[in-house]
This record gives sequence, C-alpha cells and structure tokens, in this order.
Amino acid sequence: MNIRAYTPDDFDTVAAWAQARDMTLIPQLLSPNGFLVEDDNGPLMVAFGYLMFDCPIVQIDNLLGRPLSDIKSIREALAIIQRAIIGWIKNINKTGGFDYRLIRCFVSPIMAGECAKIGWNVDSTALNCIRYVIH
Repeated sequence: MNIRAYTPDDFDTVAAWAQARDMTLIPQLLSPNGFLVEDDNGPLMVAFGYLMFDCPIVQIDNLLGRPLSDIKSIREALAIIQRAIIGWIKNINKTGGFDYRLIRCFVSPIMAGECAKIGWNVDSTALNCIRYVIH
C-alpha cells in the first residue's frame, strides 16, 4: 500500500464510497489536505484534514474506505493514514509555529472500534452530521 495526496480526479471514486453509505460529498467543501491510500486494486481509503486556527484541533473528515474491502486491508490503510496525518501535523507545528495537539474525527461505530485498536480515544456518544447551505 502507498499513500498520496487526494486530487480532484479522485472525487468520483470517493463520492461513490460516500453514496454507498447514504452520504453526499460536496467537492467545494473538501479540504485541499486530503490523504488517499491505494492498494493493488486502486484507491482504498481517504481522509481530509481541516486546520482550526483558533484552537489546537485538527478535524479529520470523510474518513472513508472502499466498500466491501476486507478488514485486514482497512486496518492497514487506517494505520497508514494515521501516521501520515500525525506526520503532517508535526510538520505544520515545526515549520508554521503552530501547536496542534488534538485530532478529532466523527466516524461510524464500526470504524470507531477499529480506531480504538490503534490508539484513538473513542467517545461513544452517537452523533449525526448536520449542515446548512446559505443561499
């Protein structure tokens, strides 16, 4: 597996993953800080990092895996994304004079269980994503 930057050319693939989970992605709302893990079959997992400038939190959004992927591959891709995001944040802290200390992400209960296995703290509160579009 390898990790690379997400590009707009990946949108159709990632949007299909979201649609398989009854989610809708809006391309204009995706961070330019996207991470995409690939395996021999192509894209496998994606995540987008959003920097908060008024508090030391990095929000990870749309952490999605290719539907029907085996759990072993998802676990490996998740660990790769975690390492890449932590490295990205450490680099931002070092070069930009920031002090980001917390990574936050809203995920499904199944993904939360997998994340707990690799060191994430899991808050078991059920949450729903809401959004409002200003016209």
